[in-house]
Amino acid sequence: MAEFIPLLMFGVICLVLLAGFPVAFSLAGTALIFAGIGIISGNFDSSLLGTIPNRLFGDMTNTNLVAVPLFIFMGILFEKSNLAEDF
Repeated sequence: MAEFIPLLMFGVICLVLLAGFPVAFSLAGTALIFAGIGIISGNFDSSLLGTIPNRLFGDMTNTNLVAVPLFIFMGILFEKSNLAEDF
């Protein structure tokens, strides 16, 4: 049974995205549903869900990832101020 869960999860994500739901809600909802299925079937340890906040905070303090929104913001500023068209 556990071998087919990733294939089923991929299929559900594709169906939900084709139904028109936003990507963030599709991925998060599918992950929560299949985490529940994994807990019920005994394939997933529920104590692992407690580590999610620590991992998210650790990812947000990564200096390489902090540069990405700032780079996008800089590009938007260049576009709005017409500096991007000069080059």
